[in-house]
Amino acid sequence: MAEEKERTVRDWASIILPRVLRATLWGFIMGGELLIPLQLPSFGGQIESLFPQSQMSFTNVVLIFVVFEVAIQLLQGTVVRYAFSIARTIVSMVALFLATNGGVISITISSSAGVPLPPEQTIIFTVDFSAVLGIFLIFSLLTIVKNLLQAIDFLSQKAEEPVTIPEFP
Repeated sequence: MAEEKERTVRDWASIILPRVLRATLWGFIMGGELLIPLQLPSFGGQIESLFPQSQMSFTNVVLIFVVFEVAIQLLQGTVVRYAFSIARTIVSMVALFLATNGGVISITISSSAGVPLPPEQTIIFTVDFSAVLGIFLIFSLLTIVKNLLQAIDFLSQKAEEPVTIPEFP
């Protein structure tokens, strides 16, 4: 049996650095670029006002998805990657449901909002797209099933290989 040589810091850096760079790049591509203008004081408030008010702000949702993407990319080659993909899908389902109030969005325009309307008049726009939301949620459930099947396939392929767990320094 061949003796395994001890890995140096340089060896660990050559293993970890590409993963960190790939995770950083994918995190930036999957939403990190949205966080930059949101931090500007005048621009961030304008972007936030475009989205309906809900329990979660747009910045928090983007930050959550960036963290999920970075974790998924860092854990590439492990089964935990699929667990994070499933968790990301569930979070997106809940966030969309909460942001759209269950598929019904109401926008109220009143004369106090600076819109030229007669005094004490209000216009309420209500859009019901619960059918579209239902279709999106069905596709999200299919994504969860796909990730579960990929995790099972990954585990079945790894079951045939001998396992050597590398120790981090």
